[in-house]
Amino acid sequence: MGFVAGAYLIGYNAKVCGQSAEGISFDRQLFKRMITGDWMGQAVQDAIYQGMDLTSMVTFLEFDAAAIVDILRPYNGAVTTISNCQPGILDVQHAVAKSLVLTSLLTATVLNANGGTGATSVLPLTRTLPRTILAENYPVRELLGNNLRDVPVKFRHYPTARTQSTGVGGGEFGTET
Repeated sequence: MGFVAGAYLIGYNAKVCGQSAEGISFDRQLFKRMITGDWMGQAVQDAIYQGMDLTSMVTFLEFDAAAIVDILRPYNGAVTTISNCQPGILDVQHAVAKSLVLTSLLTATVLNANGGTGATSVLPLTRTLPRTILAENYPVRELLGNNLRDVPVKFRHYPTARTQSTGVGGGEFGTET
């Protein structure tokens, strides 16, 4: 067992996002169709996997970082207006969702629970999620005051279509190295 920690540089739409308060956390939610039947009452006997959602949350500390406007106003990148933009735009088909790239800033030695050393780098070194956008139904707080303008954000990550070797369709949220 090893304890691993390390900071990541976060970029969105090929622009720097600045520092984060505590890094970025990812949440996966699996969707399944539960199979029940009268043979076992309401007990679940099996389940059919029906996909997955991937979201992430981060609090940025640099309100004036280059990527923040792109993140907070994905449908209207204008800095000088607050607009509802045009309803009906599709996130993926209209290329509103942009790439989120995380790059490890550290090469560290992982300490094992018994005090020994393990791996010599923090993995993943990079994580690239090409279809990322501000999540729906998440209120973005924008402070105008005498305190640090931190920017808490929730992202939705869309999968890209791919065909598996078996010919069955699937999706891929991104890649890691």
